[in-house]
Amino acid sequence: MRQGTDGGTRGLPAARADTRPVPLSRLVGCILAVVSLAVFGAGLWIRHRAPAVDDVGLQLAGDARAAHPLVGDRTADFRTALTADFVLIGAYTVSTVLAFWLSGRTIAVRMRHSSLIMYGIGAVVAACVCAVTEKLLLLHALRGADWAFAWAAGFATVKWLLLVVTVPVAAVLVAVVLKRAAFYGCARRRYARERARHRTCVCGGRHGGDTTDSGPDGADVVAPWPVMAWGRRRWPGTARGAPPRSRAARWENGSRVPPGREQGGLGFCVSGGGIRSACVTLGALQALRPQLRRARYLVSVSGGGYTTGALQLALAGTGRSRGEDRYRAGSGDVFMPGTPEEDHTRRHSKYVAEGAGQWLAAIGAVLRGLLASLGLLTATLLVLGLALSWGYHLVPLADPNRLPGFRGPALWAVLALLCCAAVFWFLWLVSLCLARQFLSSVLKKTFLTFVVAALLLAVVVVVLPALEWATVRLWTLHAPATALSGGVVGLLTYVTVLAGTTWRRIESTEHAVESARRTRLVRTLSVVGKYLLVWAVLVVVAAASLLILGGAIHVGRTWPAAVQIGLPVVLCAVALSLDQTWTSLHPFYRARLTTAFAVRRKTDPDGEQLAVPYEFDEPTPLSCYGRRHPGFPQVVFAAAANLSGADRTPPGRHAVSFTLSYDYVGGPDVGYVRTDVLWNRIRPVIRKDLTVESAVAVSGAAFASAMGRQARAFQTLFAISNARLGTWLPNPGVLGALWEEGADWGLPPMPGIRRLPYLLREVSGRYPLDDRMLLVTDGGHYENLGLVELLRHGVTTAVCVDASGGSGAFAPALGEAIALAREELGVEIRIAREDWQKLVPGSASPLTPQPNQPTQPPAPNPLAALDLRLSADSVVEGEIVYPRALVDERGRTLGTRGRLIVARATLTADMPYTLLAYAQANRAFPHDGTSDQWFDSRRFDAYQALGHWIGERVAKLLPAEGGAPRNGSRGAAGPGAEQQDPVHHGWTGGTLS
Repeated sequence: MRQGTDGGTRGLPAARADTRPVPLSRLVGCILAVVSLAVFGAGLWIRHRAPAVDDVGLQLAGDARAAHPLVGDRTADFRTALTADFVLIGAYTVSTVLAFWLSGRTIAVRMRHSSLIMYGIGAVVAACVCAVTEKLLLLHALRGADWAFAWAAGFATVKWLLLVVTVPVAAVLVAVVLKRAAFYGCARRRYARERARHRTCVCGGRHGGDTTDSGPDGADVVAPWPVMAWGRRRWPGTARGAPPRSRAARWENGSRVPPGREQGGLGFCVSGGGIRSACVTLGALQALRPQLRRARYLVSVSGGGYTTGALQLALAGTGRSRGEDRYRAGSGDVFMPGTPEEDHTRRHSKYVAEGAGQWLAAIGAVLRGLLASLGLLTATLLVLGLALSWGYHLVPLADPNRLPGFRGPALWAVLALLCCAAVFWFLWLVSLCLARQFLSSVLKKTFLTFVVAALLLAVVVVVLPALEWATVRLWTLHAPATALSGGVVGLLTYVTVLAGTTWRRIESTEHAVESARRTRLVRTLSVVGKYLLVWAVLVVVAAASLLILGGAIHVGRTWPAAVQIGLPVVLCAVALSLDQTWTSLHPFYRARLTTAFAVRRKTDPDGEQLAVPYEFDEPTPLSCYGRRHPGFPQVVFAAAANLSGADRTPPGRHAVSFTLSYDYVGGPDVGYVRTDVLWNRIRPVIRKDLTVESAVAVSGAAFASAMGRQARAFQTLFAISNARLGTWLPNPGVLGALWEEGADWGLPPMPGIRRLPYLLREVSGRYPLDDRMLLVTDGGHYENLGLVELLRHGVTTAVCVDASGGSGAFAPALGEAIALAREELGVEIRIAREDWQKLVPGSASPLTPQPNQPTQPPAPNPLAALDLRLSADSVVEGEIVYPRALVDERGRTLGTRGRLIVARATLTADMPYTLLAYAQANRAFPHDGTSDQWFDSRRFDAYQALGHWIGERVAKLLPAEGGAPRNGSRGAAGPGAEQQDPVHHGWTGGTLS
C-alpha cells in the first residue's frame, strides 16, 4: 500500500508536538473577557466623573502659548482631570493586557499569533509609560514650565498611536472570545444532522451508474508533513503516524498520497492548455480507450480536465425511468466518435461566448465583477477616510487649521524613535561581534520594533496629513468632472483586463509576420507593451485610491449624517453577506464550461439517443459524481494551492499541489481530507465548489489573483478588477485539530462564506499556509502536465499527453515536470538523446516535392516553412527511476523502475494529408494560444484528429489487455499498421509521401 495511510484523524485526539500552553476553559475565558470589559468600563466611568475639560487639546498643545487659551482660569479643573486620568490609564492598561493574554490562551492558534500578542502587550505597556510620563509633564507644565508642553506633546503623540493600534484590537479579541464560547459545538451538531439526513450518500443517493466501491475507507484527515515556520514553531502541531525515517524525508513526504490509492499499474496524465488541450485529449483518449479502461489513474490539468470531467459526468449521469437508467453510458463507448455527447461538445466548442447575446453576457460578467470589486474597495477607502477624518478631529495629531498640518513635537517624536532604532542597531552589531546569540536576538527585535513604530508614526503625522494637503491642492474638479474621471479610470482598467486575458491570442498574430527581424520586434513590443500597460493601470488605480482616501480624510466628517451612518452600515452588510468567490468570474466560467462539457446520453423510450446537458445548479457532488466506474480509471483533477512566504515553497514558486477526487481533496504539502466528510461539514455556499463542474473550473483557473510563478503585476490587476478565477477551499492542514474529539473551543470555525477579507488578501497577495482557507487555482500554476502528480501515485507505466503548447525547440512543460519530479519526489526521468531530439521541430526529413523532369532546375520548395515545424516523431519513451521500491495493494514489491511514454501534440511528416494541409494553412497549429478559447468546428476537428493520431501511436506501444507491447519502434510504426477509425477518415486517412 502507499504511504500516507497513517497520520490521519477520525474523531480521536491527536498527540501534539508543539509547546502551546493548555487553553483555558470556556467558563474561565468568558469570565476573564467580562472582567476585561468591566475594568475598562470602570476606568471610563471614573474619568467621566472628573471635570469636563479639553485634556486632549492640552496634551497636544506643544507650548504655553497654545495651552493658555485652553486652560484659562480652570487650572484646578485640569489638575483634577489629569489626576483622574491615572485611573483611566491603569484601567485600560490592565484590561487591554488581560484581553491580549486571554486571546493567547484561547483563540491564538496560528503561528504568528503568539508573536503578535507579545507585541500587543509590549505596545500597551509602552503606551502606559508614555501616558504616565505625559501626565506628569503636564502637571509640571501647569505650574509654568513651558518646555514641558513640548515634551508632553511628543509623548502624547506616541501614546495615541499605540492606543489606536491596540485598544480596538483588544476589543475585537474580547468579542471573538465571547462569540466562540457562545457558538462552540454548533458546527459539530450541524454535521450530525447532515449525516442523519444523508445516511447513504451525500447527494441522497440520487445518482445513477455503478461504481467500483462505496467510498474511501480511511482517515477523515491526513495531516501534511511538518515544517518549522514563523517563530521557529512547528506546523502543524499535531503528530502524525509513521513519519519518514530515512535521510530523504522530503522525498518521502512529497510522495504521500491518500489512503486507498495503491501503487503500480498504468496511469494517464493529460496536460493543460484550454480548449486546445481538451480537443487533443478527447482524440487521444478515444484512440486509447482499451488501454484507458484498464488504467488505475487519470490525472488531468486545466484544459485536459475539460475532457476528463466530461467523461466522468457522462458516466455518472442521473435519472431513472421504469427501473432502467435512461442516462447510462458505458466506459467503452462514452464520448467515442459519433456519440451524441461528442457531437454536443463539438457544437459548443466556443464555450466562452458564441453569438452577440453570449458575447454581451461575457463582457457584462467582466464589467459586473469590475464594478463590484472597485465599488467594494472604494467604499472601504471612504469608510477608512471617514474614520481618520473623525480621528484627526477628536485627537488632532495634525493641525486642522492649516495644511499640511505637521506638528513640531510629533516630528520630533518620529526622529526620537528613529534615533532609538539607530542606537539598538549599533548595539545589535556589537552583540554580533561578541557572539551573544540571545542578546543579539533581543536587540534585533528591539531595533525592528522601533523602526516599525517610527514608520507607523510617520504615516499618521506626516504621510496622511500630506496626502490630505495634496488632495486639496490637486483635486479641484466638481462632481460631474469627478464622476467622469472615475469612469475613465474604470474604463481603462476594464479594457486592460480584457486585453490581459487574451495576450496569447494577440501574440499569435506574430506568425503572420514574414520577416524574422519584424517578428522579434513585434514580440519585444508585445511583451514590453503589455507590462507597461498593466503597470500604468496599477499606478492610475493607486493614485485614484490615494485621492479618494485623502478627500475622505479632508471632508469626511462634514458629510450628511445619513451618509456617515449609512456608508459603514452598507459596507458591513455587503462585506458580511457577499461571497467573494461568487462575485468573481468563477461562476461564469463554470457555467460556460458546463454548457459544453457537462452532458450525458439519454435514450428515450422509442430508442432515440439524445445529448442532455446538466443544469448549472444541478448538484454533482465530487464524492458521488466523481467516483470511479467499472472499466474506467480514477479521475484526479490537479490544481494548485497558492501559498505566500518561504515556509513551504521555494522562491519563485508560490504554489503547491492540490488535487480533487472523489475520495480525498488536498495535497501532501497541505494535507488531505475526505471529500464526503468535507461536503457534510461545510456550508452550502462553499459546498458548491466541491462538485465535478467546479473541480474542472478550478483546475482550469488560468488567470487569477495568484498564479504561482506568473508576474505579480497581472495578479494584482486581476484581483483589483475582479477578473479572477479559482476559489477558496478549506485548508486540510487545519481540519485535523478542528474536527477531533474534544477540540479546543477557541479554534476558529470554518467560515460559511468567503467575505471581503479574502478579496483583500488576493489584492495584497497574502496566503498563509496555516490559514483556514486556501486559494486554489489552475494546476498549471504548479505543474502543467500532471506528470508529477501521476508519479506521486507510483505507477509503473505513465502515459503523458502533452498539449501544453509552446513552439520552441524544446517542450518547456516536460522539462519543468522532470525537474520538479526530481526535486519533490526524488524521481528521475531518463530520456535518451536520440529520443528527445525527435520532438524538436525541424528534426524530421524535409517534405521536398520531386520535380517532373530530372533535368530541370529545382523549383522553390513551397513546403520549406512547414519543414521547420515538423518533428521526427510525436511519441517518445523514457525510463522512470523511483527512489524506493514500489509496493502494490497486495504487498508485492514492484521494483524501482517504470516506463514513461510522452505523446506531444506536434507535427510529423507521416501525418495524414488533411492535418498537414491544415497546418500549412494555419501557421499557429498546433500551438494556438491558450487564451484563445473560441474554436470553430474545423479547428476543433483538427486538434481532435491530432490527438487521435498521437493516441494511435501510443496504442502501438501498449497492449490492449495484457501481455507484451506490440512490435514497433517507439511509436514509429507506419500508418497502415492498424485500420483507421472510419469516423475520422476525413481527417486522419491518408499520408503524404
